[in-house]
Amino acid sequence: MNSRRVLTLGDVNVDMVIRLPQRVPGQMPQLTPPTLFGGGSVANVAVALARQGVAVGFVGTVGDDGFGRFALDDLVGEGVDVTYLRQVNAFTTTVFALIEPDGERLVTAWPPQNAAHTFLRPQDVEAIDFSRAAWLHTSGMVMRASPVREAALHAMALARAAGVPVSLDLNLRLELWGWGDNIRETITRAVALANVVFGSAEEEIAPLAELNDHAQAAQALADGARTVIARLGAGGALVVTSEGRATHVAGFPTRVVDTLGAGDAFDGGFIAARLAGEDTVEATRWGNATAAWKIAHHGARGLPSRQDVAHVLAEGRVG
Repeated sequence: MNSRRVLTLGDVNVDMVIRLPQRVPGQMPQLTPPTLFGGGSVANVAVALARQGVAVGFVGTVGDDGFGRFALDDLVGEGVDVTYLRQVNAFTTTVFALIEPDGERLVTAWPPQNAAHTFLRPQDVEAIDFSRAAWLHTSGMVMRASPVREAALHAMALARAAGVPVSLDLNLRLELWGWGDNIRETITRAVALANVVFGSAEEEIAPLAELNDHAQAAQALADGARTVIARLGAGGALVVTSEGRATHVAGFPTRVVDTLGAGDAFDGGFIAARLAGEDTVEATRWGNATAAWKIAHHGARGLPSRQDVAHVLAEGRVG
Protein backbone atom coordinates (compact mmCIF):
# COMPACT_ATOMS: atom_id res chain seq x y z
CA MET A 1 0.00 0.00 0.00
CA ASN A 2 1.28 3.47 -0.92
CA SER A 3 2.19 5.26 2.34
CA ARG A 4 1.48 8.73 0.96
CA ARG A 5 -1.90 10.33 1.53
CA VAL A 6 -4.77 10.54 -0.95
CA LEU A 7 -6.24 14.03 -1.21
CA THR A 8 -9.97 14.32 -1.82
CA LEU A 9 -11.23 17.76 -2.87
CA GLY A 10 -14.86 18.73 -3.02
CA ASP A 11 -18.17 18.63 -1.24
CA VAL A 12 -18.95 17.67 2.34
CA ASN A 13 -22.47 17.92 3.69
CA VAL A 14 -25.10 16.01 5.64
CA ASP A 15 -27.62 13.53 4.27
CA MET A 16 -31.14 13.57 5.69
CA VAL A 17 -32.36 10.10 4.76
CA ILE A 18 -36.10 9.39 4.72
CA ARG A 19 -37.14 5.80 4.09
CA LEU A 20 -40.45 5.57 2.30
CA PRO A 21 -42.75 2.74 3.39
CA GLN A 22 -44.30 0.12 1.18
CA ARG A 23 -47.81 1.37 0.41
CA VAL A 24 -50.67 -1.03 1.04
CA PRO A 25 -54.08 -0.05 -0.38
CA GLY A 26 -56.49 0.90 2.38
CA GLN A 27 -53.77 1.22 5.06
CA MET A 28 -52.09 4.33 6.45
CA PRO A 29 -48.34 4.06 5.74
CA GLN A 30 -46.07 3.92 8.79
CA LEU A 31 -43.37 6.58 8.49
CA THR A 32 -40.00 6.21 10.21
CA PRO A 33 -38.08 9.23 11.56
CA PRO A 34 -35.46 10.76 9.23
CA THR A 35 -31.85 9.68 9.85
CA LEU A 36 -28.89 12.06 9.66
CA PHE A 37 -25.58 10.91 8.15
CA GLY A 38 -22.40 12.59 7.06
CA GLY A 39 -22.50 13.03 3.29
CA GLY A 40 -21.08 14.68 0.21
CA SER A 41 -19.91 12.81 -2.88
CA VAL A 42 -16.21 13.50 -2.27
CA ALA A 43 -16.47 13.15 1.51
CA ASN A 44 -18.04 9.73 0.95
CA VAL A 45 -15.04 8.70 -1.16
CA ALA A 46 -12.72 9.90 1.61
CA VAL A 47 -14.52 7.73 4.16
CA ALA A 48 -14.56 4.76 1.77
CA LEU A 49 -10.79 5.03 1.49
CA ALA A 50 -10.29 5.43 5.24
CA ARG A 51 -12.42 2.35 5.92
CA GLN A 52 -10.10 0.38 3.62
CA GLY A 53 -7.01 1.53 5.50
CA VAL A 54 -5.86 4.26 3.09
CA ALA A 55 -4.38 7.48 4.52
CA VAL A 56 -6.63 10.26 3.24
CA GLY A 57 -7.12 14.00 3.68
CA PHE A 58 -10.00 16.27 2.72
CA VAL A 59 -9.66 19.63 0.98
CA GLY A 60 -12.68 21.91 1.00
CA THR A 61 -14.97 24.23 2.92
CA VAL A 62 -17.87 23.52 5.25
CA GLY A 63 -20.33 25.76 7.07
CA ASP A 64 -19.66 26.99 10.58
CA ASP A 65 -23.12 25.78 11.58
CA GLY A 66 -24.60 22.79 13.34
CA PHE A 67 -24.67 20.57 10.26
CA GLY A 68 -21.17 21.68 9.31
CA ARG A 69 -19.81 20.74 12.72
CA PHE A 70 -21.61 17.39 12.47
CA ALA A 71 -20.01 16.71 9.07
CA LEU A 72 -16.57 17.81 10.28
CA ASP A 73 -16.70 15.68 13.42
CA ASP A 74 -17.88 12.73 11.33
CA LEU A 75 -14.82 12.94 9.05
CA VAL A 76 -12.48 13.24 12.02
CA GLY A 77 -14.13 10.21 13.62
CA GLU A 78 -13.49 8.22 10.44
CA GLY A 79 -9.79 9.08 10.54
CA VAL A 80 -9.83 11.56 7.65
CA ASP A 81 -7.25 14.36 7.97
CA VAL A 82 -9.08 17.73 7.89
CA THR A 83 -6.07 20.06 7.89
CA TYR A 84 -7.29 21.61 4.62
CA LEU A 85 -10.99 21.72 5.49
CA ARG A 86 -11.90 25.36 6.23
CA GLN A 87 -15.06 26.47 8.02
CA VAL A 88 -16.94 29.39 6.41
CA ASN A 89 -19.93 31.56 7.25
CA ALA A 90 -22.43 29.83 4.99
CA PHE A 91 -25.04 27.08 5.19
CA THR A 92 -23.81 23.51 4.91
CA THR A 93 -25.72 21.65 2.21
CA THR A 94 -28.41 19.28 3.40
CA VAL A 95 -29.19 16.49 0.94
CA PHE A 96 -32.70 15.09 1.33
CA ALA A 97 -32.69 11.49 0.14
CA LEU A 98 -35.99 9.65 -0.19
CA ILE A 99 -35.31 5.92 -0.26
CA GLU A 100 -37.95 3.83 -2.00
CA PRO A 101 -38.87 0.36 -0.65
CA ASP A 102 -36.84 -1.20 -3.49
CA GLY A 103 -33.70 0.72 -2.41
CA GLU A 104 -33.74 3.26 -5.24
CA ARG A 105 -33.46 6.92 -4.23
CA LEU A 106 -34.79 10.36 -5.05
CA VAL A 107 -32.43 13.16 -4.08
CA THR A 108 -32.65 16.93 -3.73
CA ALA A 109 -30.53 19.48 -1.85
CA TRP A 110 -30.72 22.78 0.03
CA PRO A 111 -29.54 25.51 -0.25
CA PRO A 112 -29.65 25.58 -4.05
CA GLN A 113 -27.00 28.34 -4.27
CA ASN A 114 -24.06 29.68 -2.23
CA ALA A 115 -23.72 26.53 -0.15
CA ALA A 116 -20.67 26.26 2.10
CA HIS A 117 -18.76 23.81 -0.10
CA THR A 118 -18.63 26.36 -2.97
CA PHE A 119 -16.33 28.77 -1.07
CA LEU A 120 -13.02 26.96 -1.63
CA ARG A 121 -10.61 29.38 -3.37
CA PRO A 122 -7.66 28.78 -5.72
CA GLN A 123 -5.34 30.30 -3.10
CA ASP A 124 -6.49 27.66 -0.62
CA VAL A 125 -4.93 24.92 -2.71
CA GLU A 126 -1.69 26.84 -3.27
CA ALA A 127 -0.58 25.87 0.23
CA ILE A 128 -0.74 22.14 -0.57
CA ASP A 129 2.41 20.24 -1.53
CA PHE A 130 0.90 17.92 -4.14
CA SER A 131 4.23 16.16 -4.68
CA ARG A 132 3.65 14.44 -1.32
CA ALA A 133 0.21 13.13 -2.32
CA ALA A 134 -0.50 9.62 -3.56
CA TRP A 135 -3.61 10.62 -5.55
CA LEU A 136 -6.07 13.50 -6.01
CA HIS A 137 -9.79 12.82 -6.38
CA THR A 138 -12.49 15.39 -7.09
CA SER A 139 -16.01 15.61 -8.47
CA GLY A 140 -18.26 17.40 -10.91
CA MET A 141 -20.28 18.43 -7.86
CA VAL A 142 -17.83 21.33 -7.41
CA MET A 143 -17.73 22.39 -11.05
CA ARG A 144 -20.98 24.38 -11.07
CA ALA A 145 -20.06 27.41 -8.93
CA SER A 146 -17.20 29.80 -8.31
CA PRO A 147 -14.72 29.99 -6.70
CA VAL A 148 -14.66 26.23 -5.96
CA ARG A 149 -14.76 25.42 -9.67
CA GLU A 150 -11.53 27.35 -10.26
CA ALA A 151 -9.97 25.88 -7.11
CA ALA A 152 -10.68 22.32 -8.24
CA LEU A 153 -9.31 22.87 -11.74
CA HIS A 154 -6.21 24.56 -10.30
CA ALA A 155 -5.63 21.68 -7.90
CA MET A 156 -5.99 19.14 -10.71
CA ALA A 157 -3.40 21.03 -12.77
CA LEU A 158 -1.00 21.28 -9.81
CA ALA A 159 -1.36 17.56 -9.08
CA ARG A 160 -0.76 16.60 -12.71
CA ALA A 161 2.32 18.83 -12.81
CA ALA A 162 3.60 17.02 -9.71
CA GLY A 163 3.09 13.61 -11.34
CA VAL A 164 0.19 12.68 -9.07
CA PRO A 165 -2.70 10.58 -10.50
CA VAL A 166 -5.93 12.58 -10.71
CA SER A 167 -9.45 11.14 -10.80
CA LEU A 168 -12.75 12.84 -11.51
CA ASP A 169 -16.25 11.53 -10.83
CA LEU A 170 -18.50 13.33 -13.30
CA ASN A 171 -21.45 13.62 -10.87
CA LEU A 172 -23.36 15.69 -13.42
CA ARG A 173 -26.78 15.38 -11.72
CA LEU A 174 -28.45 16.51 -14.92
CA GLU A 175 -31.85 15.58 -13.51
CA LEU A 176 -31.41 18.40 -10.96
CA TRP A 177 -29.46 21.08 -12.78
CA GLY A 178 -29.24 20.31 -16.49
CA TRP A 179 -26.44 21.77 -18.61
CA GLY A 180 -26.58 25.36 -17.28
CA ASP A 181 -23.67 27.62 -16.30
CA ASN A 182 -21.31 26.39 -19.04
CA ILE A 183 -21.07 23.05 -17.23
CA ARG A 184 -20.25 21.08 -20.39
CA GLU A 185 -17.24 23.29 -21.10
CA THR A 186 -16.08 23.16 -17.48
CA ILE A 187 -16.43 19.39 -17.20
CA THR A 188 -14.59 18.99 -20.51
CA ARG A 189 -11.69 20.98 -19.02
CA ALA A 190 -11.76 18.79 -15.91
CA VAL A 191 -11.81 15.58 -17.97
CA ALA A 192 -8.73 16.80 -19.85
CA LEU A 193 -6.89 17.13 -16.50
CA ALA A 194 -7.90 13.66 -15.24
CA ASN A 195 -6.07 10.36 -15.49
CA VAL A 196 -9.22 8.46 -14.49
CA VAL A 197 -12.84 9.47 -15.10
CA PHE A 198 -15.75 7.76 -13.32
CA GLY A 199 -19.40 8.11 -14.25
CA SER A 200 -22.73 6.48 -14.87
CA ALA A 201 -22.72 5.10 -18.41
CA GLU A 202 -26.32 6.11 -19.07
CA GLU A 203 -26.77 9.26 -17.00
CA GLU A 204 -23.36 10.93 -17.41
CA ILE A 205 -20.86 9.45 -19.87
CA ALA A 206 -23.28 9.08 -22.79
CA PRO A 207 -24.78 12.60 -22.40
CA LEU A 208 -21.34 14.20 -21.99
CA ALA A 209 -19.95 12.47 -25.08
CA GLU A 210 -23.25 13.07 -26.93
CA LEU A 211 -23.32 9.44 -28.01
CA ASN A 212 -26.05 6.89 -27.25
CA ASP A 213 -23.76 3.86 -27.32
CA HIS A 214 -22.08 3.49 -23.91
CA ALA A 215 -18.95 1.85 -25.27
CA GLN A 216 -18.47 4.49 -27.95
CA ALA A 217 -19.08 7.25 -25.43
CA ALA A 218 -16.48 5.85 -23.03
CA GLN A 219 -13.98 5.48 -25.87
CA ALA A 220 -14.60 9.08 -26.89
CA LEU A 221 -13.96 10.40 -23.37
CA ALA A 222 -10.87 8.20 -22.98
CA ASP A 223 -9.51 9.73 -26.19
CA GLY A 224 -6.25 7.83 -25.92
CA ALA A 225 -5.26 9.87 -22.89
CA ARG A 226 -7.07 8.53 -19.80
CA THR A 227 -8.96 5.61 -18.30
CA VAL A 228 -12.75 5.88 -18.27
CA ILE A 229 -14.91 3.75 -15.97
CA ALA A 230 -18.52 3.64 -17.15
CA ARG A 231 -20.61 2.27 -14.29
CA LEU A 232 -23.51 0.04 -15.38
CA GLY A 233 -25.38 -0.43 -12.09
CA ALA A 234 -26.13 -4.10 -11.49
CA GLY A 235 -24.31 -4.82 -14.76
CA GLY A 236 -20.94 -3.92 -13.28
CA ALA A 237 -18.73 -1.50 -15.21
CA LEU A 238 -17.10 -0.96 -18.58
CA VAL A 239 -13.40 -0.03 -18.42
CA VAL A 240 -11.73 1.76 -21.33
CA THR A 241 -8.00 2.33 -20.85
CA SER A 242 -5.89 5.12 -22.33
CA GLU A 243 -4.68 2.57 -24.89
CA GLY A 244 -8.28 2.08 -26.03
CA ARG A 245 -8.68 -1.42 -24.57
CA ALA A 246 -12.27 -2.02 -23.42
CA THR A 247 -13.19 -4.60 -20.76
CA HIS A 248 -16.53 -5.36 -19.15
CA VAL A 249 -16.16 -6.19 -15.44
CA ALA A 250 -19.18 -7.95 -13.94
CA GLY A 251 -20.81 -6.75 -10.75
CA PHE A 252 -21.50 -8.82 -7.63
CA PRO A 253 -24.91 -10.16 -6.58
CA THR A 254 -26.20 -8.22 -3.59
CA ARG A 255 -29.40 -7.39 -1.77
CA VAL A 256 -30.63 -3.89 -2.59
CA VAL A 257 -31.21 -1.97 0.62
CA ASP A 258 -30.11 1.55 -0.34
CA THR A 259 -28.33 2.74 -3.52
CA LEU A 260 -27.40 6.15 -2.05
CA GLY A 261 -23.65 6.71 -2.48
CA ALA A 262 -22.98 3.55 -4.48
CA GLY A 263 -20.92 5.42 -7.06
CA ASP A 264 -18.83 7.08 -4.34
CA ALA A 265 -18.20 3.68 -2.78
CA PHE A 266 -17.07 2.37 -6.15
CA ASP A 267 -14.59 5.23 -6.52
CA GLY A 268 -13.08 4.56 -3.11
CA GLY A 269 -12.68 0.86 -3.81
CA PHE A 270 -11.08 1.51 -7.19
CA ILE A 271 -8.56 4.04 -5.84
CA ALA A 272 -7.69 1.81 -2.86
CA ALA A 273 -6.98 -1.07 -5.23
CA ARG A 274 -4.80 0.99 -7.54
CA LEU A 275 -2.75 2.19 -4.57
CA ALA A 276 -2.40 -1.44 -3.48
CA GLY A 277 -0.77 -2.18 -6.84
CA GLU A 278 -3.73 -3.76 -8.64
CA ASP A 279 -4.23 -3.19 -12.37
CA THR A 280 -7.19 -1.26 -13.74
CA VAL A 281 -9.43 -4.26 -14.34
CA GLU A 282 -8.85 -5.73 -10.87
CA ALA A 283 -9.32 -2.27 -9.36
CA THR A 284 -12.70 -2.14 -11.08
CA ARG A 285 -13.59 -5.46 -9.41
CA TRP A 286 -12.69 -3.84 -6.06
CA GLY A 287 -14.91 -0.90 -6.98
CA ASN A 288 -17.79 -3.21 -7.85
CA ALA A 289 -17.30 -5.16 -4.61
CA THR A 290 -17.23 -1.98 -2.51
CA ALA A 291 -20.37 -0.65 -4.20
CA ALA A 292 -22.19 -3.99 -3.82
CA TRP A 293 -21.45 -4.00 -0.09
CA LYS A 294 -22.67 -0.43 0.29
CA ILE A 295 -25.92 -1.15 -1.58
CA ALA A 296 -26.68 -3.88 0.97
CA HIS A 297 -26.36 -1.38 3.84
CA HIS A 298 -28.18 1.80 4.84
CA GLY A 299 -26.91 5.28 4.01
CA ALA A 300 -24.10 6.55 1.80
CA ARG A 301 -21.72 5.75 4.66
CA GLY A 302 -22.73 2.07 4.84
CA LEU A 303 -19.21 1.31 3.64
CA PRO A 304 -17.03 -1.80 4.00
CA SER A 305 -13.66 -2.42 5.59
CA ARG A 306 -10.78 -3.90 3.59
CA GLN A 307 -11.67 -7.32 5.06
CA ASP A 308 -15.28 -6.94 3.93
CA VAL A 309 -14.18 -6.17 0.38
CA ALA A 310 -11.80 -9.13 0.38
CA HIS A 311 -14.69 -11.37 1.46
CA VAL A 312 -16.91 -10.16 -1.42
CA LEU A 313 -14.07 -10.66 -3.91
CA ALA A 314 -13.43 -14.20 -2.62
CA GLU A 315 -17.07 -15.27 -2.35
CA GLY A 316 -18.29 -13.58 -5.51
CA ARG A 317 -21.29 -12.04 -3.74
CA VAL A 318 -22.34 -9.99 -0.72
CA GLY A 319 -23.46 -11.97 2.32
